[in-house]
Amino acid sequence: MKRIIIWIFIILAIGFVLLLIFRKSIISEIAFGDFHPREPKNEIAVTSEIGWWAYQDELHVDSFTVRTIESKLNLFNSESLISYTAKGVLTGKKGWKPFIEKVHVSQRFIREFNRKFHPYLDKDTVNLPEALIEITPIVGVKEDKKYNGEKTLYKFTNELKLNSFHWGDNWLRIQCREKHEDIILQQRK
Repeated sequence: MKRIIIWIFIILAIGFVLLLIFRKSIISEIAFGDFHPREPKNEIAVTSEIGWWAYQDELHVDSFTVRTIESKLNLFNSESLISYTAKGVLTGKKGWKPFIEKVHVSQRFIREFNRKFHPYLDKDTVNLPEALIEITPIVGVKEDKKYNGEKTLYKFTNELKLNSFHWGDNWLRIQCREKHEDIILQQRK
């Protein structure tokens, strides 16, 4: 009987020492291991800064789609991963070929007073999402003697990690020029 108690004590002591040594990795793996989404993958570099965007008139967005990749929202996780795809046409001046240089991402909550500043929002507050994420492809140009001003097709898919902002349904509008899609992230306990 004494031997069993001694062996139990030794096993518990070894387990306690191992827990102390590996506590951060063990606890984070158990509590948060497969809840958080992976890091976003981007085809085009992303920025949140504004700059000299002299060629935006040459941008035409034909289609814009949003897809939820991973959203395991719960008590320990408020992050989701989405992807967005923009497809369209660029036109430019002879000798200067346009291309998508970067993608500007802007996130903000929508307030009543913001509606008059944004032409694409619905006028009815029932149809108004809680947050707006604007995706703006930034057009750059490069010198190309062979380019004669013809239309250049573009398509890119980027990913974005989003945080929910309250319990329950989080209604977001993701927009690229006049195209938009709404998604709802459901934060549950």
